[in-house]
Amino acid sequence: MYKVAFILHGKSLRKKRFYKQLQQARQELRNIEFNVVETSQQGHATSLASEFITDGFTHIIAVGGDGTLHEAINGIIKNYTSEVVLGLLPFGTANDFIKSLSTPTNLADLFEAISKDKHQLLDIGKIEHEGGVKYFLNIADIGIGAEVVKRVNSSSKWFGSNFTFFTAIIRTFFTYKNVSVNCKADDWEYEGKVNSIVAANGKYFGSGLCIAPNADPSDGSFSVVISGDISISDYLKNVNKIKKAQILDHPQVQYKTAKQLELTSNETCGIEADGEYIGQLPATISIDERKIKFLVM
Repeated sequence: MYKVAFILHGKSLRKKRFYKQLQQARQELRNIEFNVVETSQQGHATSLASEFITDGFTHIIAVGGDGTLHEAINGIIKNYTSEVVLGLLPFGTANDFIKSLSTPTNLADLFEAISKDKHQLLDIGKIEHEGGVKYFLNIADIGIGAEVVKRVNSSSKWFGSNFTFFTAIIRTFFTYKNVSVNCKADDWEYEGKVNSIVAANGKYFGSGLCIAPNADPSDGSFSVVISGDISISDYLKNVNKIKKAQILDHPQVQYKTAKQLELTSNETCGIEADGEYIGQLPATISIDERKIKFLVM
């Protein structure tokens, strides 16, 4: 018997669609027990995921976006068992992480994947900083990205995620100043002005921007993208190439790999992960290989 827990983002504009799918699917379910709980505040999905493990659920499904998934993985790690399977139904704002995988996009396919025990072992990222420890599945970055997510998370998303992220990026470029950062990896080091440094487990962030075309969430290392002292004109000239998953040929952009990054700065420099603001440097970002079972098609 599979026990499936759905963590539904309480403010999702697509809740009605989820419940309709659930009503249609439940008539055909065999050997699946399930429970649905809506989140009521920030951080609620973290506590729910931890509680569901205690209650013996075999599958925890985030129904929302990257933020809900981010909270769920942190809850699972708090009460970790290697047996639980994490999944996502993409009902959120951006849904960037699943663009790197083949995953169910509706309840019928999800229940089929569960019944056939389809999952993939994925790496997860770990951020250690003065505020504590956070885990992430998709992407962590320092620099302008942290300021962008603060702007996005305080903005209305009525015009859609693509428009929200694009306008937030442009507006932030006008006020953001690139900072001097030291980044030490396993076998390389970077020091200088940066617009951002991205530690990518997945390929996409910012609502469809393929920042790390070579990233693989199961290969045991981060794809690291360093955007040095770039400007808004550099971004606008290359944003279409990023959307098309192209490697940029730019003197201020470097592509590297690493299992761990030690990041320091004498200036104020923020960190974000999976679209959530985490804190400020200094920080260590490391990878935990093949840590979580993730539901796939």
